[in-house]
Amino acid sequence: MLKLIIRQANWGILGSLFRYAIIFFVSVYVVREVGKIEYGKYATAHVFATIMDVFLAIGIPYVILRFFPSLLKKDPQKASFIIRKMLRYAVSISLIFMIVMFLTKDLLDIYIYPKTPNFSYLLFIISIHAPISIFMGIITSLYRSVLKIKEIMLYGTFISVPLRGVITFIVFQYTSDIFYLVAIDIFVQLLTLFLMYYFFNKREFKIFNNNKLFNNVSSIDNNIFSYGKKMYANSILSLFSNQGLPLLIGVLLLPEEMGIYRILMQIAALSMFLNKNLRNIFSPAISKLYEENKISELNILYKQTTFIVNILTIPFCILMIFFANVFLRLYDFSTEEILLYKPFLIILIIARMIYLIAGSSGAFMIMAGIEKKEILIQTIRGVLSILIALIFIEEYKLGAVVVLIIFSMIFVAIAQLISIKKEINISPFSSELFLLILLSIPIVFCAINYQITFSFYHYILLPIILYLFYFVVFYKRLKTIYLEIK
Repeated sequence: MLKLIIRQANWGILGSLFRYAIIFFVSVYVVREVGKIEYGKYATAHVFATIMDVFLAIGIPYVILRFFPSLLKKDPQKASFIIRKMLRYAVSISLIFMIVMFLTKDLLDIYIYPKTPNFSYLLFIISIHAPISIFMGIITSLYRSVLKIKEIMLYGTFISVPLRGVITFIVFQYTSDIFYLVAIDIFVQLLTLFLMYYFFNKREFKIFNNNKLFNNVSSIDNNIFSYGKKMYANSILSLFSNQGLPLLIGVLLLPEEMGIYRILMQIAALSMFLNKNLRNIFSPAISKLYEENKISELNILYKQTTFIVNILTIPFCILMIFFANVFLRLYDFSTEEILLYKPFLIILIIARMIYLIAGSSGAFMIMAGIEKKEILIQTIRGVLSILIALIFIEEYKLGAVVVLIIFSMIFVAIAQLISIKKEINISPFSSELFLLILLSIPIVFCAINYQITFSFYHYILLPIILYLFYFVVFYKRLKTIYLEIK
């Protein structure tokens, strides 16, 4: 199983590196052209669209990931019937949503976003992302359910991301209007959506079969509905625990502060590219092993993937801390702004490192039959985060946000690990992972406190030296993994 996951992950890792690099530099370019205020408006509207997407999607991607790996093989007629039902729902709810948005955009501008002037039209246009995301979630989950990660990377990354980057670079040579970025996003997403549906239907599974092929199928099993309801509740709660703070920042603070928050989160998110990619591949494998009751294999896989993620990402996070000033200067931060916001960025990176130690715990909670406890964990996190933010965010602004993020991540990681150990009796921890953590603590401390004026050769030598150190220390373990997947 590890061999299959790593082979699929090769494409995912390559695609993630490619995607994150281009998106990062495009965002740098856009912020320099439009400014932090306009970028803050853009980010605020995207948070709203993300929230609407999760509300409207009703847990469909989770249902596909949970049931379709086996359903596509055992009962393709039922699979086709369910997919068509999902697509009909997506079309209907998208039309209703856009009509409602058109009628209420001015009210949202006045009563929900009073600190963001002239926001209604931008909010309405960016809201188009919500219906597009519903369809994208369906097709991406279908590709993941058959472990076709290469295709997701091809259409969703290697074609769409550079296309968006090139068009953005050309267009913003002549304008600094943020609406053009929205138009570019929508065009590229629609093109990607068309390509992914077309090739999945042609090469993997006939989504648009003739109705005669499934005349005997007239209903969807209750267990699918039941699981969908659970996961919808979980996705709503996860949404508020993850997007509650950005929503409150957009409502309670000024657009410039939202822009700075988005920039800090984008920089910190560079450290999560590998974990997110492996989690996407890992989910169907968890479901398969759990259904087959192969708990010992699941435990081994959990430990192996957690170690692989951390051995690759912890040195990267340390490098990000070393070069924090450089990242902020790229986004046109002044010296005063760097002194103010660099500690925030370092805290966010460390929060990501702590969360990475827990491995793909969230995927285990969802795919291994303990969704209820995951819902409870996300409920507690979401409620506490929102309540504390409402009390402190207006007074302490981004400082309160950063503190909340790190404590909420620690809480979720610990709660998930305890629940998984108690219910399934598996753990991501190994002797190699503990040694990795112990070795990294003094290096992180050095990265935070060591002040140096970097020359060009530092950007080449420091990554080589750091990764070489880790790879030499864990040479035997890495060699064992390599021989296993060879």
